[in-house]
Amino acid sequence: MKQERLKILSLLEDGKITADDAAMLLEKLGQSDGNSFISEDTAEQVEEKLQRFAKSAEGFAKEFSSKVGCAYKDVEPKLKKASQTVLEKTASIVDDIAHALHESIESAKARAEEAEKACAESACCEESGCECDDDTPKPN
Repeated sequence: MKQERLKILSLLEDGKITADDAAMLLEKLGQSDGNSFISEDTAEQVEEKLQRFAKSAEGFAKEFSSKVGCAYKDVEPKLKKASQTVLEKTASIVDDIAHALHESIESAKARAEEAEKACAESACCEESGCECDDDTPKPN
């Protein structure tokens, strides 16, 4: 049988038969000696299994896509709510900081005014300068 295969290939190489003819002859030769690579029944079984696998994979992909979509729909409002909460808390913190800074500034102004008033009342300042310590504001 090996010599017959070589002869078919030689005829193909010499251009005396076409590739289709060579394939058909080799197939017939394989069937006649019972050494074909794969039987028709086995090929049909493999094709059937591949089709079942493809359908199964397609079903899995659809189910997975559906579950991911549901998970997104479930998580989306929670993420929006969390974002809103973070935004509100941040705004509240900024307001608290602004209020504290305003109070600190007002307190510093009041202390400066009191120090200026105390310095003016004690007559510690003269035309040439002030005898108050350096941290006490000088009256205008």
